[in-house]
Amino acid sequence: MTIRHSIAIKAQIDAFPALPATVGKVMTVTADPMSSASNLMQAILPDQSMCTAILKVANSAFFGIPRQVGTIERAVVVLGYEEIRSIVIGKAIFAAFPKMSNERRTSVRFFWEHAFTCGLAAKIIGEHLRLSPSELFIAGLIHDIGKLAMFVTFPHEYPILRELARPGNYSNAAVEEQRIFAIRHDQVGLQLAEKWLLPEQLANAIGYHHRPGEALSYRQYPVIIQVADILAQMYGNADILRTEDVIRIFSDFFPETAGLWEDSRLPWDSAHLGSWFTQLTQTREKDESILNIFANP
Repeated sequence: MTIRHSIAIKAQIDAFPALPATVGKVMTVTADPMSSASNLMQAILPDQSMCTAILKVANSAFFGIPRQVGTIERAVVVLGYEEIRSIVIGKAIFAAFPKMSNERRTSVRFFWEHAFTCGLAAKIIGEHLRLSPSELFIAGLIHDIGKLAMFVTFPHEYPILRELARPGNYSNAAVEEQRIFAIRHDQVGLQLAEKWLLPEQLANAIGYHHRPGEALSYRQYPVIIQVADILAQMYGNADILRTEDVIRIFSDFFPETAGLWEDSRLPWDSAHLGSWFTQLTQTREKDESILNIFANP
């Protein structure tokens, strides 16, 4: 049974198309300290659907830019390299997954809503820690793409939403995946990230968010995404959870978190969990339009 699953998953990963050439061009330009805004603009302009997505994001409440952004040139100047790169990567990964039938579309929508909530939580944490909010947002948005790949491969067998039921399922779900499919969604996601040549920090966030202590580099990203992921799960019960409940859940279910943050040279204070969660609940609904921009063609 597991051999069949392993073969099918490998075949599915191989079947995913390469990301559009625009992604590679944008990553090359943004990684070059000698590149200019003009270079980045020229990398994007041939891809009209990507241009449209960037302008929609730039003019959304997510950024709160007071004046209308009407051109890609203006978007590059206003948003900057990191934001543009994150939008391009996120939009391309959404488009890489095949459309699902109507009966499965609801599950996929719930999946992306959780992923989006995780991205917002990661962005909030990034702002607090003065790290890259835009890159952490995308890391959270795509952290579970391995789940979606497994769901595409086994739509009748893979319980894509089981992990969202309660915090105690967070670690158990990966163990169950290993038992049934002989591979975990974080491993599948890492293989996809490597196939798509994603930046190492994003690949590590995808591949090690359940086991951040095993990451050999950029450990801060999986450590942050792990916490953001758990906060995103709690968001489903935001109407009944108090600040002290959030702190207690981490203490009861994830006592290793403080040590992982300290090992990754990140400041840990459990009191921040409550403020991050409160900010997430206050901003989640108004930022929903961003998810629709990524999800729609």
